[in-house]
This record gives sequence, structure tokens and C-alpha cells, in this order.
Amino acid sequence: MYSLNQDEFLDALPSRVSAAEALWNQSHAMPKLRRWLISERTDFWFASAGASGGLLAALVLILFWGDRELDWIDLVFSELHLGATYDAIMRRRLWRRRPVDVLLLPLLILTATYALISMDHWVLVTSIGMYAAIWHRGRQNFGLARFYQRLAGGPASQTHQRLFAAAIYAPMAAAFFLYSHLAPEDYEGDPYYSFNAGPELAWSLGLIALMCVAAYLVWTWRHNRLLHPGERWIVLAHAVAFGSAYVLGATQTSFLFVLTVHHEVQYLYFTYAVANKESYPSEIRFAASFAVWPVIGLAGTVGSSWYPISWLAPLGVGGLFCHYWLDGRIWTRRSLE
Repeated sequence: MYSLNQDEFLDALPSRVSAAEALWNQSHAMPKLRRWLISERTDFWFASAGASGGLLAALVLILFWGDRELDWIDLVFSELHLGATYDAIMRRRLWRRRPVDVLLLPLLILTATYALISMDHWVLVTSIGMYAAIWHRGRQNFGLARFYQRLAGGPASQTHQRLFAAAIYAPMAAAFFLYSHLAPEDYEGDPYYSFNAGPELAWSLGLIALMCVAAYLVWTWRHNRLLHPGERWIVLAHAVAFGSAYVLGATQTSFLFVLTVHHEVQYLYFTYAVANKESYPSEIRFAASFAVWPVIGLAGTVGSSWYPISWLAPLGVGGLFCHYWLDGRIWTRRSLE
């Protein structure tokens, strides 16, 4: 599965970003222009450090007030963030320019999911969902961190590039094996196929991930003026999210829900920030326009819960897999041209 392919997306950013990168290339110091999705403060609270602070606060809440207390928040934000993907597709008329990626392949994903569930392969479907979710959430953090990194002129050096990649992918790999070891029988209450390679490998990968993040933080602290602060905040939030939620989620499912909400809020913020607002005379009108598809998605889910129809269940799971696919295709340079 793909997610937020900013490597290509960043090449199509507005001219103000190009100006910031030009200034960086001239002075090789942090430019003074505003170089955030919306602003430094809002990016802090919704995309990086503040969002991870909310994640930690929610973890504490679960510890003291019990499991599954925040299920309804996950339900609301999950449907809103799925709707944000379809808003991007509709806003840019992507079905006309990319019918295979936007129409044909999602239809095949829905068909395959429906077939697996019809043949009672729920364990396989749950397993695909679990491992795809790890990749999807990790790639989103990778893409957002790359966004800030490119606004500062790209990686400062090969060492920076390697440490950055290790600080992103090592926690993902550790979460993959640690959760399989700590919860080898079920994921979010459902059975799945775990990759339980034993405690030695699982905890060794966790230690390696911690060392990778620490090495990245030490290097970036020593070369602070060469980096965008948003990049480091995203990497740190990424480590906190995977290190806490997937390990603790092995004992209480709601820890995974908290990570999901963190991921969904971050995605909603990103899609809102990069949407074209030039044709709207006010922020309120744009916000109302942006909310249409997220609200449609939420209304559809709530409505289906009132009138449960058995054949809709596979479509719900398949819709999530379609989101994973689409999220990696609609942010490419070709999609934004």
C-alpha cells in the first residue's frame, strides 16, 4: 500500500515554496519566509508535536478511565478522513485524467475484498488490514516530514538522508514484529496471521528503532540550522506514536484507536491545507465546501448502522483498502498537474 507520495507531490507545490527553496539555496540557512502548511502554530498543534501531545494525553486517559472509551471519536474521524480523499479526487476531477488509478483499480480492490469475505477469509482480510495500516500510517508521517525537509532545501547530507529514513522505517518495522509478538492471536479483537518471530528479534528491533531515532535526534540537534523544525517534530511524533500505541495496543485495543485518531486528524489537516482555496472569497465558504465529502462519508456510515445490511460490511472494509491505494496515487505530480 502507498500513502502520501510527497516525493512527487512536492515538485508541484505553489510558487511560494519554490521561492523559499531558492532562498535556501542562496544562503544555505533557514529562510524567514513562512514555510508551513498553514502556519507554524497550527502546524505544531495539528500536524506534529501538538498532535503527538494529544496522543499521549489520550493514552493516559485510557489508562485511568478504561478501554474503548474513545471508540466514537475513531468512528467520526475515520469517516471524515476517508471523505477528505474523495474531496481531493472530486475537486481535481481525477477520474477524468486517471480513470485506471481512481476507478478501475479501486473497483478491483472492492471486488477482491468482497470475494475474500464471501469465502469466509476474514482472518486474511484482518491480517491485510493490520499490516497495511502500519505501512499507511508510517508512510503518512514519512511524507509529511519530507514536506518540511524539502521546504528547507532537501536533505542536508547523505548522513541526514540515511538517519531520517532509519528514524522513520525502524519504528515501523519494530511495531510490525513487536505487536505480532505481544499479541500473536488477535488484532483489535479479531484473529489474524501474526509474524511472531520470537521475543529476541522483536525486542532487538525495538532497541534498534530507539537507537535510530536517538541518532537522528542527536545529529539534527548538532546541525539544527540546516533543518526545518517541522521535520524533527514529525519524526519524534512518529516514534512516539508507533512506540506507544502498537506496543500498548497489544494489551488494550484502544491504544491503537488513539493512534488512528492521531493519523486521521493529521491527514484531515494536510488535505485541507493543500486544497486550492483561490476560488473561495472566505475561509468559511472554503471550509464548508471541503466538509461536503467528509460529511457524506460520515452520514453514510451512521445511516448504515441504523439499517444494517449484510452485503455492506465487505464494502466498508474494501473502502478502507481503496483509501490506502488512492492515498498513494492522488498526491503524485501527475495527479496535480
